Amino acid sequence: MLAGMHRRALALVLMLPVGIAAFGQSQQEHTFVPLVGLWRAGAEAGRATFTVDGTAPAPKPDEEGAKAAFGPEAPRFVKAMSVPGVFPLATVRDVPAFASGRLSVEFKILAGATDQTAGVVFNLKPDGTYNYARYNTKDGNVAIWKFENGTRTVLAHGELHEQLPFATWHRLVVQVKGRAITASVNDKLRVTHTLDGDVAGRVGLWTKADSVTAFRAFTANQQ
Repeated sequence: MLAGMHRRALALVLMLPVGIAAFGQSQQEHTFVPLVGLWRAGAEAGRATFTVDGTAPAPKPDEEGAKAAFGPEAPRFVKAMSVPGVFPLATVRDVPAFASGRLSVEFKILAGATDQTAGVVFNLKPDGTYNYARYNTKDGNVAIWKFENGTRTVLAHGELHEQLPFATWHRLVVQVKGRAITASVNDKLRVTHTLDGDVAGRVGLWTKADSVTAFRAFTANQQ
């Protein structure tokens, strides 16, 4: 019974629109697809939000979400995410391929006993590898990471540190120019890194461990 209720609730989440605008183009409604962890669509002050609850049981891959994102390659993704050490992850349904441009999202950290994090994912592949740029309150900076074979590797840490307030909206921006990546929060905290290979894959949202984080106003400007 509970499993059936969970599937129906998740289906509802998948159908609810989350506001995403192609930067510089007209406003349009798209949806996020939960891939790992417990995500909920909602609204605040008339604006669509998407919130992850990291206090839920250990995150597991969502098979329906994987099918929506990767089609026939979904089993490959589910297998890659069925290992210890995965983290909450969601993708933008209507941006199946992103190689260069600007990604932006507003985030609000609500809670987290061990981690308080918000991240933007890019270069997400069906084999479960991806890159992400994140802010967390422990380090108080922006960093660029890689996730591969169930292992996270830090690629670059920003030098400036600031403890941002909880329950307040902040903006995380990731600029991709070929292999050059620049990530920033509130146009202040910043980090840059050059990847070993070109960017090609899906984009989305990421958090770590027990973070409870809300997102809104995601934009993707492909160049």
